[in-house]
Amino acid sequence: MSATRPIVRGARRASAPLRHIGVIGLLLAVPVIALITLWPTHFLLRFKPRVVRGIEWLHDREMFEWIYWTRLEVLANVAMFVPLALLLTFVLGARRWWVALALCLALTVGIEAIQHFMPGRVASLKDVVANGTGAAIGVLLAALTERTLRFERRVAANPLGLRRRSEEPGVSSGGNPRPH
Repeated sequence: MSATRPIVRGARRASAPLRHIGVIGLLLAVPVIALITLWPTHFLLRFKPRVVRGIEWLHDREMFEWIYWTRLEVLANVAMFVPLALLLTFVLGARRWWVALALCLALTVGIEAIQHFMPGRVASLKDVVANGTGAAIGVLLAALTERTLRFERRVAANPLGLRRRSEEPGVSSGGNPRPH
């Protein structure tokens, strides 16, 4: 058995809870995203008058003046793909972050293509960019989360930071000193 074998097993164990969270989260998130993006009329348009009044109320009080409807819509597109990419990266593992990102980009292009043919919906390159940005943020957060959990598990397994004999300088894995 090689010295790296236990580390690999530990890494798989460390990411197993994340995979479970990812699978359950995707089972919940994908139908919601499909409903929001593929509903015949734009989901948020029903709330637009109230939201715009709320934004105007904030602006009248010189608060959050950088927020307006179009920007809020872009931020919603970013926010929608952050959890999707995060959960997908949990399922695939941080080493396959690029697959999660590619799947999210393919999904957003597919959604926009479908919306192009739907009456009442508008396909937009801006939405693809916003969703892709959200996906990139989600992938990054997932990779950082997985890395942090692996580090914490490594520290918990070796709280004093002691090196294994095979990791000591000048010592081979067989225990014989290396020639200098």
